[in-house]
Order: sequence, then structure tokens, then C-alpha cells
Amino acid sequence: MLTTKGAIMRNKSLNLSHSALKEETVMRLLKGITAAVPIQYIYLHTSFFAGKAVQEMLIMVSFKHVRILNELTPVLNIVFNGQMEFTYRVFHVHEVEQTLLAGSLFFYYATAAQNCLFSKSGSFLDCGAPRLIADRVSSTYQCETSKANKFLSGANFYFKQRNFEYCTFMLHQVFDLMYRAIEVLVMGKDKKTHRIKTHQQYIKAYVKQLSELFNHDEEELCLLHLLDEAYLAVRYENNYEIGEPDVIRMLEKVDLLYIVAEQVYQGIMNNHFDQQVAEMRIG
Repeated sequence: MLTTKGAIMRNKSLNLSHSALKEETVMRLLKGITAAVPIQYIYLHTSFFAGKAVQEMLIMVSFKHVRILNELTPVLNIVFNGQMEFTYRVFHVHEVEQTLLAGSLFFYYATAAQNCLFSKSGSFLDCGAPRLIADRVSSTYQCETSKANKFLSGANFYFKQRNFEYCTFMLHQVFDLMYRAIEVLVMGKDKKTHRIKTHQQYIKAYVKQLSELFNHDEEELCLLHLLDEAYLAVRYENNYEIGEPDVIRMLEKVDLLYIVAEQVYQGIMNNHFDQQVAEMRIG
């Protein structure tokens, strides 16, 4: 039993059927986390992205107790310091519940009952029905890509008008929306940013191709800078300039973005249906 901030980690809070609780490292992390943070749930799942398996702890807190999630980063970094086997992310419980309701294959699998390490209430999150989840995921993804397509149409219009500045602004919106759509698919939550550079960093461990859409070459970095600058400069400044060759290169990047995004989407949906078929055969 471990005394925490206004709480106690008792056996009833632990999912004793989880094999990971037999590992000394996991128990040490759990004690450290619950001692430092007012936890509601901790789930442990394995992601297979960027060519490797990653064990990730999903730490969930109540908005009532923690308003700003980033405030937990310093103390959790101390708990996980030197830990190479596990990574972590933090969420508000209500956001996860809303995302599950809206349709999230990431959280559907990551928060399955067998993945729960710790639950303050002793209960599990409701993941919903698999068929409904798939329909909702597809609907959400198609909705976001439809928005991106409209901005892409706008970009093509301005390109034909040779208004490369407005074309670049439209392209920025395409990148932003498509990255967000994929982030929700593979990570459960998008990054609240309009900087494509930040999106690339955020998704790196999950979809490596999208983290390298603009690589570290000087020309590529300059192109990425021009793209990110367009979001504000085109609307609020009068000195933003970009030439046709750079815009053409951005259009080529958009084509690649769509290809990778579709591959990721189809891969996730196919994996879901394969798992459902396998479970039906077992059942």
C-alpha cells in the first residue's frame, strides 16, 4: 500500500490480472506515478509504429484535479528518468471518454480492460462496440480529409491565378488538417498547433514517414519555414513572398502526404477488421 496525494494505492486499484504487475520496473513506475500525480487510470499498451514496438503508459487524470496537463511533465519526467523501456503520455479522462464516444481505434485497443494497470475506482473505461467504432472512425477521417480537399482546391485555384502567397496559405491548411487526422488515428489525440514542424516532431515515433516529409537538408528546412510562416504572414503582413518553384515543391509534398495518410488509414482499418475476424473465430 502506498500513500499518495490524498489517495492510497491499494490492491483493489490494481488490475492484478495484468502480467506486467509482476515486473519490478512496472511496479516502481506505478508507485512513483501515483505518489506524484492524482491518477484516475493508467493503461499500458504496445504500439507498433516507426518499425519498432513501444510500450506506452497512458496516464489519465481528472480535469477537476489537474487543469493543465503540461504541469505534470516535470514530475513525470523525474519518475521516468533513465527509463528506456517505457514511454508515457497524459490525458484528461473526459477527453478520452469523448474520443471513444466519437470513435477512436487507438483508444479502443489501448484502453481495453486487459491493458489497465491502475483504476482508482476499480472500473474500466467503456470502449464501445467494435463495429460502431469503425464506422465512426471512418466518418471522422473522411470528414477531416474532406476539409483538407477543399483547401487543396483553393490552393490549385490560387496557383492558376499565380497568387503564390494565398496558394501557400491554403497548402498550409491542407498539411495542418491532414497531420491532425493521422495523429488522431494513430495517437488518439492531435497536436494543438498550427506549425507543421511541430506536427512532424509530434508524430515521429508513430509514423516516421510523416516526420521526414520535410527532411533536415537546408533547402527542405527553408521550405518548411516558408510554409509555417504563411499561416500568419499571408493574413496579417504585407511582406510575405514565395516563388513558383517553392510552391511546386510544396504541392509535391502534399501529394506524398496524401499517399502516406491513405496508407496509414487503410492499414489501421484493415488491422482492426482482421482482429475482429480473428476474435470471431476464437469466439
